[in-house]
Amino acid sequence: MDKKLRLLTLSALFSAMIVALTTFIKFPVGNGYVHMGDSIIYLASCILPLPYAASVAAVGGALADALGGYAIYIVPSAIIKITITLPFTSKNDRILTKRNAVMVIPAGVITIVGYFITGLMFFGWSGAVVGLVGDAIQATSNAVLFLVFSAALDKAKIKEIILGRSW
Repeated sequence: MDKKLRLLTLSALFSAMIVALTTFIKFPVGNGYVHMGDSIIYLASCILPLPYAASVAAVGGALADALGGYAIYIVPSAIIKITITLPFTSKNDRILTKRNAVMVIPAGVITIVGYFITGLMFFGWSGAVVGLVGDAIQATSNAVLFLVFSAALDKAKIKEIILGRSW
């Protein structure tokens, strides 16, 4: 399969997974909800080159907000989701490298700070503070899920399988 077509196909699949795991499997917390979509953004960021990963994050996050009834968050989420792709690298044969394992920390901080700023703009100081607990749970749970998923996918050599040996 052509390299560009493979990347576009994988991008579409990752976007769909982000939408599904954000929209349909969520747990209410504070003034928002906790979902598993960010763990897929982390995975995409460790598999796809940065421009593709950033696009996947923006599209998946924005569509999930639109479908979930949170249209007010479409633009902030797209920006935050693009930004959480930046710490990770896809330039390794493995998903779970020491670097990518540690990068869940800045990605989590970006999530918490990004949604705190969003909360300040939309709801003022008290609304933003209420969201901190949920955002911290969101960042922590997605970090753990990413570590578990990436270890399992590395064991199955999924990156080699989906990208091909000559990648």
